[in-house]
Formats: sequence, C-alpha cells, structure tokens
Amino acid sequence: MLLSIIIVSYNTKDLTLQTIKSAISDVNNSKLLKNNAEIIVVDNNSTDDSIKALNNFKLKSKFPLIILKQKQNLGFANANNLGLTKAKGKYIFFLNSDTIVRHSALETMVSRFEADKNRKGESIEKLGILAATLLNSDLTVQPQGGSFPTLTNLFFHMSMLDDLPIIGTLLPSTQDTGKNSKQLSRYSLSNNLTTKLNNLIELDWVGGTAMMIPKTALNEFGTLDQNIFMYGEDMEICIRAKNHHYKVAIDPDAQIIHLKNQSSSSENAIRGEFAGYLFIFAKHKNKAQMEMLRVILQIGAILRIFIYSTIAKNKFKRTIYSKVLADLNN
Repeated sequence: MLLSIIIVSYNTKDLTLQTIKSAISDVNNSKLLKNNAEIIVVDNNSTDDSIKALNNFKLKSKFPLIILKQKQNLGFANANNLGLTKAKGKYIFFLNSDTIVRHSALETMVSRFEADKNRKGESIEKLGILAATLLNSDLTVQPQGGSFPTLTNLFFHMSMLDDLPIIGTLLPSTQDTGKNSKQLSRYSLSNNLTTKLNNLIELDWVGGTAMMIPKTALNEFGTLDQNIFMYGEDMEICIRAKNHHYKVAIDPDAQIIHLKNQSSSSENAIRGEFAGYLFIFAKHKNKAQMEMLRVILQIGAILRIFIYSTIAKNKFKRTIYSKVLADLNN
C-alpha cells in the first residue's frame, strides 16, 4: 500500500462524505495510486448519524475504506494516531473532514517524496512533512503555518504589529496568515491555478489540514502529541521533525480546498491556539520563557478584548477572548 489517508470526523457527516468522495476520485484518476491507497475514517463519537452514513457509503463503494468509531471525543491527535495504527501505507496523509481534494493533488505529493527518496546527497535534509496548498472556496490561496513560536515573534503576533502596513512585512510571525502574509507573495499562480511552480515553499511549520508524512519519518520523530486536544499539534510535530533534520514544506502544485472553520468552531480555534502555545513552551522551552509567554498571551487577549469592545465592536469575539484571558489566569 502506497498511501493511507486518515480523516477525523466529528459531526461533519456531509462534509466528511464530500471529502472522501473527492479523495477517491483523485486516487482513481491516478496511475500511481489507483488500487494502491486506502482511506481510514476515525469518528470522534459523532451524534449526527455519521457512522450510519459512512457505513452506507462503504457498502456501495469498492474503495478500501476503514471506519473506526471512538466511544468518546478524545481529540484530533488521538483520533489520527488511532487511524495510524491501522494504516498500511508507505505515506500517511492526515486530511481534515472539511476539505475537497483537487485533481492530481495526492499523486503530486507522493511523487515529491518518491523523488526526494531517490535523490543523491545524504547531507541534504530529507523531506519529512509536506502540506498541500490550501485554497479558499473561491480558489484564492489560504495561507498556513509560519515561523516556530519564540517570545519575540509571539509578541509581534499578539500585539498585532505584524499586521501593520510596511512594518508588518518586515517582522517574523508565528502565524503567516495575517494581513501581511509573506507566503502569499511566494505564490505566482495564475487565476485558474494551473501554473506549475515546481519549487517547494519551506517553512518552520505547516498546518495539519492536509499534511503528508512518510511512515518511516513518523517512526523516527514520533506521532502527533495526544496531550494536545486540538490546535497546535501540527506546529509541535514540525518542531520534532526539524529537530531530526527533516524539511517541512508546502507543495504549491498540490491544491486542496479547505472550507475553513466548518469542522470546528471559531471559539475552539482561538482558545486552542493560545493553549497550544502554552503546551509547546512547557514541552520545548524553559520555565522562565514559559512565564514570559503567559504575560505576552495575556497582553494579546486584553488587546483583543479592548478592540472588540470599542473599535471593531463584536460581542462574540469579545466574549471568546474574555474566556481566553480567564484560561490564562487559571
């Protein structure tokens, strides 16, 4: 088996089926992957008849589809790691349930790894983690990933300095998804996204939305950290990959539509982001840096509470960041 696609589902019945169908279509249209791939769906105890719908689809489909149901929702990393225990593929593709795989994306990514495996020069870093280019529903590029978190770039991020015109373009950012995303300038895509760029876009970390990793690499630097319920597990595994001298990159020629925030609430995403930084610093940094981080995150939460209370009045966002601040003070 060349490729195992792992999809975590939680109350996203229709979206999950759409993702599966797009992945199957892409596999079946690939000479490299046809009859050489499988899909593993791990359901995090959904209550929306996801399992029934998946089983009905499996009965009608001839594609190798494994369905695993958890008795409780133990989080994104836990579910992916459960799927990994059943995976037979040489390459593991972690794929969100709110995505649509575009033509040849999967073959393109597998081919990147196969070419990297066969290249000469052992001193060159091996390709360890490869993310697809994420697109919004209107087919514009959706930035992802960024620089590893440090006290400096987290200060720029939390103070929103990295979003300022001109100045922001010169500052490093943990999240390369703001107004001054440096990643977007590295894409030279035509309007119909058919231009081949060939060169990978290397970053410190990439998003876990559509992330491919060779199983041999996972055996070396480890699987997703199950201590993170959701958000931050992609950044953390990239830190370990880099520590083992693996490259982390985005493939500009493999494109996947991501229906952003449709598989999780924005409150979970925001609170999870802050909690993820705390966990990563606790695991990879010293105690003094951890305490300084907490202050920076508190400043970030207070600033956003002020903004959403006065300038850009938004009661929903203000409430979320009030909860974030309470989390940080506990």
